Amino acid sequence: MAETEWPEIKGKELEYGDHTWELTGTVDVGNTGEIIAVEAKQTDDVRQRNAMLRFGLGDQSASLNPGNPRSRFHGFEQEGDTQYLLVKAEPKVYRYEIQGISYE
Repeated sequence: MAETEWPEIKGKELEYGDHTWELTGTVDVGNTGEIIAVEAKQTDDVRQRNAMLRFGLGDQSASLNPGNPRSRFHGFEQEGDTQYLLVKAEPKVYRYEIQGISYE
């Protein structure tokens, strides 16, 4: 995985697994670009556990180039109960679906 910092994502909040998570800005892009892991801190509990929220492309055919330094956070999107992380890498916007969480 290629670890990078996305300052524009730092401090954003996301609801997942009945908890609220504040993103730290640290992002790991998988070797193939199909998985992105975003470091987060739980804000709705006094323990404030740290975790990695995992996002994947699912059935989308094209993937993000992990070596592209121009890739950046573009926003979040919600469709029903599903959260998506949008990543912009000109000229495309990739839509990653949240797929799980791993606690540190």
